[in-house]
Amino acid sequence: MTDTAISPARPGRETPERAPSGKQRILETAERLFANRGFLDVSAAEIVREAGVAHGLLFHHFGSMEGLYAEVSRAAAQQMNKAQQNSFRGRTAREQVASFLRAHVKAVKQRQGDALFRARSHNLAINSEVAEIWEASRQQAIDRICEVLGIASPTRKVRACMRAWIGFHDQLVLAWLADRSVSESEVLELTLRQLDQLACDVLCVELDRNV
Repeated sequence: MTDTAISPARPGRETPERAPSGKQRILETAERLFANRGFLDVSAAEIVREAGVAHGLLFHHFGSMEGLYAEVSRAAAQQMNKAQQNSFRGRTAREQVASFLRAHVKAVKQRQGDALFRARSHNLAINSEVAEIWEASRQQAIDRICEVLGIASPTRKVRACMRAWIGFHDQLVLAWLADRSVSESEVLELTLRQLDQLACDVLCVELDRNV
C-alpha cells in the first residue's frame, strides 16, 4: 500500500490593490502642496511632476488650477467637517464646545499654508467657489454648536453673533499660526471667554449645564 500525497489547500486568490489613478495622484499631491504652502505658491508643473503624470492630465480632469484647487478644497472641507462633528465630547456644553475648538485648531494647523493663504487673499476673489465651500463648513459648525447650546431655532441675530464669534476664533488661530502673537492655550481661553459674554448677553444659555 502506497501513501497518497495530499496536496496542500490552495489559498484563496487575493485581489491585487489597484494603483491610484492619475486623477487621484494629482488630487493627493495637490492637497499636500496646497495644505503646506497655499494656492499661489504651487505650480501646475510641480504638481504633475510629483504626481508622476503628464502635464495635460491636470487640465483634462480639472480644467484649470483654480478648478483643481476647488476640488481639493471641497474634499478638505468634508474631511474637516467630519472630524469636527465627531469632536463634541464632554459632560457640559462648555466642555463640548472646547473639545470642538481644539479639534478645529488641530485641523487648521494641518492645513496651515492654505489657511494663511485664504486669510491673506480673501479680497482677491481668486475662486468664489472655494469661499462658498468654506463658508458652508463654517455654517455647519455654527448649526452644531447651537444644537449643543440648546438653541433649537437660532434667530438671524444669533446666527450673526455666532458667525462673528467663529470669525474671532479663526483670527486668533491665524495669529497663532502666523507669528505666535498668541499661544495655542490663549486661543482657546479667549474664544471661550468671548462665548461666555455672548451666552450671557445674547444667547441666554448656560454653558455649564449638562447636555
